[in-house]
Amino acid sequence: QVSPRASGSPVPDREALRQASTAAREAYAAGDHAAFLLHSRTVARLAPRSTRALYNLACALSLTGDIGGATSALDRLADWGVAFEVEGDTDFEAIRDSEGFHRVVRRMKALSDPVGTSPVAFTLPERDLLAEGVAHDPRSGHFFVTGVHRRKVLRVDAEGRVSDFVGEARDGLFSAVAAVVEPSRRALWISTEASPLMAGYREEDEGRSFLLEYDVDTARLRRRIEPPVADGRVSDLALGPDGTVYAADPRGGRVYRLPPGAGRLEVLVDAGQVASPQGMAASGDGRLLFVADYAQGIARVDLATREVTLIEAPENLPVTGIDGLLLAGDSLVGIQNGLRPHRVVRLRLDPGRSRIVEGTSLARALPRFDEPTLG
Repeated sequence: QVSPRASGSPVPDREALRQASTAAREAYAAGDHAAFLLHSRTVARLAPRSTRALYNLACALSLTGDIGGATSALDRLADWGVAFEVEGDTDFEAIRDSEGFHRVVRRMKALSDPVGTSPVAFTLPERDLLAEGVAHDPRSGHFFVTGVHRRKVLRVDAEGRVSDFVGEARDGLFSAVAAVVEPSRRALWISTEASPLMAGYREEDEGRSFLLEYDVDTARLRRRIEPPVADGRVSDLALGPDGTVYAADPRGGRVYRLPPGAGRLEVLVDAGQVASPQGMAASGDGRLLFVADYAQGIARVDLATREVTLIEAPENLPVTGIDGLLLAGDSLVGIQNGLRPHRVVRLRLDPGRSRIVEGTSLARALPRFDEPTLG
């Protein structure tokens, strides 16, 4: 159960978290286990939802001889449904022979048992596409899939036939990342960024990124829009009920928006409030934007005031590591590839949409899962 806090939680001090994380890494590298424990406790306090922070704290507790504390931290990770390769980690030598450690190993191995189902919607012929984003046009029934490596956008028609919608590197396309369809304007929005993973990558293109608007019926390029700041990049996308396009900048820690009729992106959430914005979902009333912060959980943005808060969640529910994010009725649906095993989760919200009251794994550890991304 979660104690109600209608306004959510303030976003942690990002700079303090960065400093504590750096200090912990330096102490670990120097073999100063006492300092590693001290700074790991600080990181875990500043980022209580971070599974990596809790795991590092377990390592620090083991290295300083706290068998009970280390196994308790690992048990909590197993409670969250999160697995780590603990057997091969030499940081746990001090607790390796304990019954508590053997129990944790058994519990984490059991998490690899599949949960739920996920039938194949369609299969793409290009194995090296590095598919990332997927969008659906409700009018035509077509799906659009972006390719990080092949620098293209594929169209899958209602009969499952696959064709190039935007051919490789056409219109200056770099890695094609996210896609969203705006049905009323017959627009397909694509975000693109120069990436070492793409074919034909050149170092001089590093950091280049922009937003493209296509006619969803003809594949004609309508316009190209640059980020609003010099070092900005555009990645995951979402569409508001009024046609506003939202774009996440995970490296810069910003969220941008393009209101209807506007000619350029504007900064909605500036750096320092969200550590690593990924998938987003706008509420149907146009008041809120939910943002998956890969490091901290789900952030809620009040679109009128631009106030950012972290949504409360049950203690045993991990909400970090979410890439794709969708809104379905009273629930958020997250594609959680930052945790092992990978999963798709349903996060039911309270009526005020300020708390997650329940989490359910819709699909976890399925044999076909190999880092699912957006949806």
